[in-house]
Amino acid sequence: MTLTLDFTNCLSEAIGATHGLTKSEVETLVAKFPKHHESIEEMRSNGESAFFDLPYQDTGELKAALKKHQGKWNDLVVVATGGSALAARTLLGALGHYAYNLLEPKSRKSGPRIHILDNADPVIATQLLDVLDLKKTLFQVVSRGGLTAETNALFLWVADLLRKKVSKTAVSSQVIFVTDRDKGPLADIAKLEKIDVLHNPPNLAGRYGILGSAGLFAAGLAGFDLSALLAGAGDMDKRCRHGDPYKNPAYMHSLTHYLLTRKRRKTMHVTFAFSNRLHAVGLWYNHLCSVSLGKMLNRKGKAVHVGPSPVAALGSFDLHGQQQLFSEGPFDKVVTFIVAKNHGATAIAPHLYPKVEALTWLKDAQFDSILEKAYVGCEHQLTAAGRPNMTVTVDNVDEAHVGGLIYMLQLSTAMSAELYGIDPFDAPGVEQGKQATFAQFGRPGFEDLAKRLKDHRAKPRRTC
Repeated sequence: MTLTLDFTNCLSEAIGATHGLTKSEVETLVAKFPKHHESIEEMRSNGESAFFDLPYQDTGELKAALKKHQGKWNDLVVVATGGSALAARTLLGALGHYAYNLLEPKSRKSGPRIHILDNADPVIATQLLDVLDLKKTLFQVVSRGGLTAETNALFLWVADLLRKKVSKTAVSSQVIFVTDRDKGPLADIAKLEKIDVLHNPPNLAGRYGILGSAGLFAAGLAGFDLSALLAGAGDMDKRCRHGDPYKNPAYMHSLTHYLLTRKRRKTMHVTFAFSNRLHAVGLWYNHLCSVSLGKMLNRKGKAVHVGPSPVAALGSFDLHGQQQLFSEGPFDKVVTFIVAKNHGATAIAPHLYPKVEALTWLKDAQFDSILEKAYVGCEHQLTAAGRPNMTVTVDNVDEAHVGGLIYMLQLSTAMSAELYGIDPFDAPGVEQGKQATFAQFGRPGFEDLAKRLKDHRAKPRRTC
């Protein structure tokens, strides 16, 4: 697995000191990183998040579940929301066939078609299940603590349909939970219904669980090489077990973004992937960054209101869109390009119309070359305009490189939180949203919040 981070164009020597970082600014913070690295290692040893351990996890339970279900179902429906839903969606988008669900079963290696049911939208939910054969559909329900209203409601609805349209025992055989096995409503239901559970430890939030069972179960049924995926993450972890950012892409990714935000007010962090598959990782990183770094309080309880606003762009599609904003709009952005040396396929634009001179320059152009040249053009344009940008390059878009890229971004996020002095693993703003739902449905213990929400809704509104 080969991954490199080029941060040249974030430095003053490339774009000037108005928007680029000076050597002194970088080296001053680099000198502090051994201590920050110690803090990261302390997080690991204290068990603040299980994501540190996922590259080395025991996959025996997962493999047994995959063996039990492989080749048995026409469809898999992942019932989840937030990071838990993005886990499967990201791996399928990054590693799967673009038209995976349209492939014949043989081409899918007898894997099921895979659908993500990630919202309590009644139209989407009913339309999906209307076209599936419930007798041949497996449901993977993902919720770390089993207390997510949308996921629980969808599960109850699915369970009722299975009982009515398949059999009274269908819930036991056609549902698998990814949740905390020891406590929570889903753990209780699993015991009542004899539903199989893949354990999701309580210290593994959904956004950090992409390399846990939440993502690996669907990926395994789709036939991806889980060992290579975890090995890629492990290689990145080993590469980053030191405090020198100059040799640590996760730490340099974090350091550069942090300094550009603090010193140059680059509060918009753009991930610009020149590959549809790598764009899937960019969309997941949006979620990871938002939830982990957007915080009101630091670890000492002081109000700080920190956090960048992440943006995901797709190259070369957004060369014809967002690049206009990136290159000429406000000077509030740092762009991280993600590019692949080898896309794994070849397509060529043939020279069909030699008499049309306006197209002769495109003669026999390879599609991957079009992407590469578009990236170079975007990078040059941003650099010439004094806009900080960096590039992550992977050799291939395969399990090892995707695993390494995901782990690098997770570790970078943890280090960014360390630099900001905040907790990367909590999500108080998310919890407030969940509690508001509980209160409005009359869940005991939330009566005061229910009253405040009722009063809020009763306020006069100015409309037009």
